[in-house]
Amino acid sequence: MKTIKRKYLNIIAITLGLVLTGISCNESFFEQLPPGAYSEASLSNSKGVEGMLVGTYSMLDGSYFEDWGNNYFNQNGGASNWVWGSIRGGDAYKGTEPTDFVDLNSVETHSVQPSNGVLGNKWTACYDGISRANQTLRSLAGATDITDANRIRIEGEVKFLRAHFHFEALKVFGVVPFVSETLVGPDLKTVTNDHMIWSEIKADLNTAIANLPETQINPGRVNKWAAKALLGKVLMFQADYAAAEDVLQDVYDNGTTSAGTAYALLPKYGDIFRVSAEASNTESVFDYQASALDGSIGNGNYENTLNQPHGGTSKTSCCGFFQPSQNLVNSYKVDVDGLPLIDSYNDSDLLNDEGLLSADDFTPDNETALDPRLDHTVGRRGIPFLDWGLHPGNNWIRMVSNGGPYSPKKNVPQVAELGSTAGVIDWGFASTAQNVHIIRFADIVLLLAEAKAENGDLAGATDLVNEIRSRASNPAGFVADADANYQIGTYPSDFGSAAEALAAIRFERKLELGMEGHRMFDLVRWHLATEAGATALDFDIVSYLNDEYLAAEKEKRNHLSTANFTTKYLFVPLPEYVVAQMTIDGVKNVDQSTDWGGTRAFSLND
Repeated sequence: MKTIKRKYLNIIAITLGLVLTGISCNESFFEQLPPGAYSEASLSNSKGVEGMLVGTYSMLDGSYFEDWGNNYFNQNGGASNWVWGSIRGGDAYKGTEPTDFVDLNSVETHSVQPSNGVLGNKWTACYDGISRANQTLRSLAGATDITDANRIRIEGEVKFLRAHFHFEALKVFGVVPFVSETLVGPDLKTVTNDHMIWSEIKADLNTAIANLPETQINPGRVNKWAAKALLGKVLMFQADYAAAEDVLQDVYDNGTTSAGTAYALLPKYGDIFRVSAEASNTESVFDYQASALDGSIGNGNYENTLNQPHGGTSKTSCCGFFQPSQNLVNSYKVDVDGLPLIDSYNDSDLLNDEGLLSADDFTPDNETALDPRLDHTVGRRGIPFLDWGLHPGNNWIRMVSNGGPYSPKKNVPQVAELGSTAGVIDWGFASTAQNVHIIRFADIVLLLAEAKAENGDLAGATDLVNEIRSRASNPAGFVADADANYQIGTYPSDFGSAAEALAAIRFERKLELGMEGHRMFDLVRWHLATEAGATALDFDIVSYLNDEYLAAEKEKRNHLSTANFTTKYLFVPLPEYVVAQMTIDGVKNVDQSTDWGGTRAFSLND
């Protein structure tokens, strides 16, 4: 896919706006399409359709182009969800300084309003991805030089991607419109939804499952198993645990990568986030494919370019966003048996160097027992930071009082990667070839464990959680020689009850998937499942975020002092400019003055 993206770079531009030019028989010689522009007819062929399909894949990172001028305010539209999943869910602070990228401040404090421009980034990324998918389907229908086998495969890939983009919009905004390929021009005014679009998303995924092969012509293309995995996730978000278990069990037992290798956890946790391991990554279910130093900066992992250590002796010089929260760091403390302190993890803070200068003496805590995944996820002072050397603390932090003393780690390149699979661009951004893991196998394993616990199979749930924890016990990599007390244990026998199992599984998702954009979406789905009476363990997101997360964090981070979560913010508001276009017969049909988390009924203007 990385090679294909370059091959079709010009064709990708078509979904930004097709130029339909009428040709006169007398003046046709003078009426030529400008370079980089295509007519719909010119793309209704094998080459055009494949190019548009790659253009649809390219929207997974949420951006048309990747450079400072075009993309600074499009850093939060893609599938990494570092803003919408991790910062909103408490994995991380916005980081950096209060005066930088101020639109994110209200997202972090659960007070974002419809006028906030950052909302449009995610909305645009989702619906431009949908638009590209629909244009590809329309051109596919008109193409006559595509074999039946390829036609079926392409439809499967496109409908998978369309389901993904709609799912992303639903997770962030709640009730959103489903836009199909048959809706064009004035017909868009008839798009109405007053419900969560689960059925429409599942219909696309079922088509993808039926159409997609188990192995693909390129490793970056989605296959049948990726479609089943995404369907399993959708079913879990609906709290349809019986159906979800069936689908996820099939993926667990029989699923393969697009190259045909059976899904499996990588032996070393740290390798998940290394470019060098991507070619043989058996944990990759659905990734955004990135590349760097290929003649274009447009193919890199640009979503995370702001999220690097900043200043001083840092190997990157921008920009200090996305800093791990103290709550997340504390979560990795374990008891004498190496098991998580689910009920008491946040009673005290793990020792850190906040308030110290880099020149001050500091020795990291080497007595408290810790899950080694902490130091694969979080950069903290005195602990090896990849191959950069020991993290020096304040020297790499832009503003400790605002963002805390920690650095993100999973998305940061090694020094050895700079110049080979990562390159410094623009203001010192490190644009890397590190893929964005949208779904990885550990996510599927834990979802299956959760479904089994909900369905009463405690033995099966225990085995799956222990599979994740056993892999995590291998601290190999740059943290192997850290001055830290790493201990991790597995749960003995079966969980005593479904509630006990779910408490452990939910906490395990926090540990395993920390800083990967999942947390807020998990919190919301557990809360909604509780409200619907479809879970064996009650969960109140308001109580969790206000009483467990924010109550403690307000004592540490002044910018959170006024933060307060209400169920109004289970989802974020629709962007103001979108609401302005949503009318029926000229009358607005979306009222966001008091609530935007409930039912919305609207029409979408063209």
